[in-house]
Amino acid sequence: MIWKSRCRKLFDNQDWHPVNLIYEVFRYIKLYNLDRNPLVTRPVPHSTIWLPPPHDHWKINFDASYVINNHQAGIGLVLRDFLGMCRGVRMILARLQSSEEAEAKAALEAVKWGISLQLQKIHIEGDAQIIINYLTTTTNSSIGWRSKAHLDEARSLFGNYQSIFFFYVPRLVNSVADALASMARTSTSECSLTEVPSFIFDVLNSDSATIRALPTA
Repeated sequence: MIWKSRCRKLFDNQDWHPVNLIYEVFRYIKLYNLDRNPLVTRPVPHSTIWLPPPHDHWKINFDASYVINNHQAGIGLVLRDFLGMCRGVRMILARLQSSEEAEAKAALEAVKWGISLQLQKIHIEGDAQIIINYLTTTTNSSIGWRSKAHLDEARSLFGNYQSIFFFYVPRLVNSVADALASMARTSTSECSLTEVPSFIFDVLNSDSATIRALPTA
């Protein structure tokens, strides 16, 4: 891929942003794994910083906040484009039976939100490893039946996209969705916004600063 990037620069005078190079490497790893065993879709390596999606893709990060004593759950979703610009957020209040089910429900809501926005190529990130594993592999999982029901519904919707990829990221990388989920849990109703709420300014700016720090050539 590095050789391909150098050829683009040399022969076409086109620079390939490092972010796009990273995702191309991840994509080829995934294709290689599929070729070795077409029945298994393995998750690709995860990043330790938030990265925007490739040029013609969108990214939704999801997270859930859960309190066991009252089964109150908050779900946070954030949509960003290839420039890292926030294009919308959702905060959903729900009553669920476990933190695992809350994460599964959040993943389902991310898939459904992308469909409602008529997005065609999407990357979805979350910090619940067991949820991402279930969505990206065909191996059996020990998750509960309630969680499995949400995730099986999500899987049934994949055909609405041209392409859909799921990535596990560490909690620190998922800080915007985490802040939205915490706020959702203390809210009284569902909320969808196209303007960025002020309480996530700092975490969004932190992600943007990371993107700006990446080399440009």
